[in-house]
Amino acid sequence: MRTGRLRSVIGGAFPGVLDTDVCPHLAVLLTSEAEFAPVVASFYALGAARGGWLVHRAVEPDGDRRALTGAGLDVEGLETERRLTIEAIRLDEPPELLARRVDPAFAQALDRGLSALWSSHTPVAPDSAAFGYAMKVERAWEEHFRDRPVVTLCPYVVGGLDASAALGRLTSLGSDHDGVLVPSDRGLELFRAD
Repeated sequence: MRTGRLRSVIGGAFPGVLDTDVCPHLAVLLTSEAEFAPVVASFYALGAARGGWLVHRAVEPDGDRRALTGAGLDVEGLETERRLTIEAIRLDEPPELLARRVDPAFAQALDRGLSALWSSHTPVAPDSAAFGYAMKVERAWEEHFRDRPVVTLCPYVVGGLDASAALGRLTSLGSDHDGVLVPSDRGLELFRAD
């Protein structure tokens, strides 16, 4: 896998989070959709370096594939090595079915010696309908993969929301995730609701 152009965006935000027995389900707040590809490509590069099987859930798979490649992730190489799978999110499908569709390939990845499933998805737009649907999918994903070797990063765009609405998103995401990565002057920092 070639990652020469890929700069780590999230590495410093994870101290201690990944070196526990718990597989985290994290959210990340983005100020714009343009931040999606660098953050998620960095997440997948970290997962690949740790021997993970990468599953990207996409509303528009070809668009996300191009964006992740443009951010420096060797999408083609990872797909060829069967280290990365891009799954289409079908908006008319019940939320719990997406996780079940991944099960057979996940079992095969573990049988091939890969360490865990690392998954992210297309960024969730700030509108309330997109947020509501995404939360249903997130809850189904968490329920299905609880206590299994799965690391999940869920990107949410909060740019354009007023301060009160953005804080509401942080609160909601904090209650449904193990932590939320938030932008700061030092990059992304981990916020925990405990």
